[in-house]
Amino acid sequence: MKPQELPVYQQKKRILDMLEQSQVIVVESPTGSGKTTQLPIILHEAGYSSHGMIGVTQPRRIAALSVSEFISKQLGTPMPGFVGYKMRFEDKTDSSTKIKIMTDGILLQEMKLDPWLSKYSVLMVDEAHERSLNIDFILGLLKRVLAERHDFKVIVSSATINTGLFSEYFDNCPVVSIDAITYPVTVIYDPPALPVSGGSLAAEEALMEKITQITSRILSDGRSGDILVFLPGERAIKNCIERLSAEPWYRKLYILPLYGRLGKEEQERVFDMPPFGKRKMIISTNIAETSVTINGITSVLDSGLAKLNFYNPHTFTSSLVEVPVSKASCNQRRGRAGRTREGTCYRLYERNDFEARPQYTTEEIYRTDLSEVVLRMAELGITDFDQFDFISSPGREGIIGAVETLNLLGALGPDRSLSKIGEMMCLFPLPPRQSRIIVEAVLQYPSVVEEVLIATAFLSAQSPFILPQGKEMEARKAHHGFRDSSGDFVSFLRIFRMHRMAKNRSKFCEISYLDERVMAEISNIKDQLEMIVSDMGIPILSGGSTDEYLSCISAGMVQFVCIRDGKDSFRSLTAERIQIHPGSCMYRENPQYIVAGEIVRTSRMYAMSVSPLTKAQVERIQPGLSQKLSGGYKASKTVDQRSDASLSTQRKGKKAGGKETQRDSGKAETEGVTFGGEFFALSRVKGKKELALPLEQFRNALKSVDTANSHTAQISGLRGKLILGSHELLAGEKMDLIIRIATTFDLAKADEKSWPRRENFVCAERPLELIDNLKWLFHVAVAKQKSKELGFICLFHDGNGTYWFKCSRGFHTALNETISSLEALIDELPGNLDDKSKNVVSDMYRKLNSFFA
Repeated sequence: MKPQELPVYQQKKRILDMLEQSQVIVVESPTGSGKTTQLPIILHEAGYSSHGMIGVTQPRRIAALSVSEFISKQLGTPMPGFVGYKMRFEDKTDSSTKIKIMTDGILLQEMKLDPWLSKYSVLMVDEAHERSLNIDFILGLLKRVLAERHDFKVIVSSATINTGLFSEYFDNCPVVSIDAITYPVTVIYDPPALPVSGGSLAAEEALMEKITQITSRILSDGRSGDILVFLPGERAIKNCIERLSAEPWYRKLYILPLYGRLGKEEQERVFDMPPFGKRKMIISTNIAETSVTINGITSVLDSGLAKLNFYNPHTFTSSLVEVPVSKASCNQRRGRAGRTREGTCYRLYERNDFEARPQYTTEEIYRTDLSEVVLRMAELGITDFDQFDFISSPGREGIIGAVETLNLLGALGPDRSLSKIGEMMCLFPLPPRQSRIIVEAVLQYPSVVEEVLIATAFLSAQSPFILPQGKEMEARKAHHGFRDSSGDFVSFLRIFRMHRMAKNRSKFCEISYLDERVMAEISNIKDQLEMIVSDMGIPILSGGSTDEYLSCISAGMVQFVCIRDGKDSFRSLTAERIQIHPGSCMYRENPQYIVAGEIVRTSRMYAMSVSPLTKAQVERIQPGLSQKLSGGYKASKTVDQRSDASLSTQRKGKKAGGKETQRDSGKAETEGVTFGGEFFALSRVKGKKELALPLEQFRNALKSVDTANSHTAQISGLRGKLILGSHELLAGEKMDLIIRIATTFDLAKADEKSWPRRENFVCAERPLELIDNLKWLFHVAVAKQKSKELGFICLFHDGNGTYWFKCSRGFHTALNETISSLEALIDELPGNLDDKSKNVVSDMYRKLNSFFA
């Protein structure tokens, strides 16, 4: 189809007429109408480029790149030139650029120096329906520009998702609807054997098996067209590709991953034609919902999942949660199969699951840290933060939490204007905590500026550590080689310098089990930050003390400075029961004080990227801080409960208006709960509802739930206990965890005489025998003689090569002790270990490590 034949041209005159009459218009259409690539050209041909640039914002790098290249090719101009793009690390614009495609973060950076966007005649905010925090902030800032510049025009471009909200926000501006050519899409509900939202390894394996089965069916049926699979994250995508590669028909496919962290060249491959005789199969996160248009897709396999971040402004902690996507997102995914011909969408969940989902995804502004937005407001001279005209108000709690963060960092003055520190922080395209680290080095510790830039680059990127399936043992052994007694932040320096010095960086990453793309990104970020510091007239010095280096880190991460509060547990100023994540080289170490790069809630609260601190260092960070930490955390249980409630809103499927949707199963009654066709007695224990779950009955219920795909979320807010004969297991634990454990482990009760309860194993003397006995891990056994309580068989070690098996009543104790022991065992096992033994250790490590994800 020629560009001029795209549906957007049917509305060309109406769009231009409306834009002439109004400063703002909303253009809505399904994917494929041509609005993203053709509206900038239509505006240019109408003369808008003669008195300023035509700007287009995109929420993702891949979209900015593909859109700019499409427009440049259509107009026959070089790039950079008349058409250009700009994103982090790349500026392909020049003085002749008139159509500029940019990521939304770049526009925010530009508005620091040019708050009224004087270089632009019109700005188009594309993919506005995604409602990212940047998009919402940009819309609010554009309102200010429109009030100041009556010659300025704005186009809000959106999929057909709640577009009336945009019109209402911009004083009931006109809405132009464009109908795209779409073809019928048959929807087939075909869930796997376990519910996709189960969160366990078994649930993921069942999902991979279902994707494999459907793909095999598509190939054997001889259906034409390419395949698009939606999965929640990068790890699931890699596991899926690995699973498919084991099939005999794998060579018939041209499989490509697609997620945000991929390099530019790899992302662009999804637009290529597959090699002759092969069918293209793209396995993607939600990036392929609307941001990119890939022609030729006729089959969509939708897991119905995505990973969303939830931030608690009271405890300053975040949670990356795998959640069911909204109905709107499901329908966007379905539409990808009907772009060029009739297609099929396989929904890997039941119809009643779809019907119970919220209409729209919870906007990012309600579930993210607002401190960077508030800092940018202050930079623009906006100090009445809670009065800013957001399209959806984040509420006072989010703003108050952001202001508190910035005050702790010293970024704001008493009148909420920027302090000197705040002004320097704004020079860096970083979240406030990270920019504060650099400012501390510049102002107080100039001899560690380079080290601080390296640390900040690591904090700005994803973790470079990879654990390939089946190679967990080798990977962790390689990672242990970077360990340092001064913690992860010093390990980062070692990794970075070894990578920089390596003659073959690709080989270095391969043998070190580091992600080559991430290491390249970290290197790029460090170089960019170095240029900014150099432009400030600051020399890039290095070689200062570790004490100075960690003092800089702590100045930015003051909210994540913690004091030890019992064995393996820490607390910060605002959160308690924090444990060091197993991925940290400080795991199972017990310094009195630590600083973390982040505190994340998964199954528990974990400190990530950890280094130890002394009391003297803590006092240097902030006088009196050690005393405040000793006094206990300030967040009340009520606050935590509010946080948990807000988090569960997305999980449980509440509608935008806050009313809980009705579900077909799992009705709670005063005396019990019927779940999966089975009735379970409900009682109150210490004021909390607890279900009694006879193990076999519970397993039957889960099987029934799996095939009928009832909603485990219906009981996930309760607590329970498993009943095995006259014994109890997991008493008082949350149902979410019990379900996950029951679908991950066999929970077979071990005979007391069959497992080595009181036997010591010296690894150097009996490595194979020790590995053989790992089969008993997480079987259940009587915790103590004559006790009603059962526990989990777990592995302990003394740090000197001796290991023993023990029964622990607490699941998390068993989990932590076993992971710690496996980490030690990996280092001590002989290098000539056979593959079968390596696989035993790797498989167990992978299974346990999934509980920390």
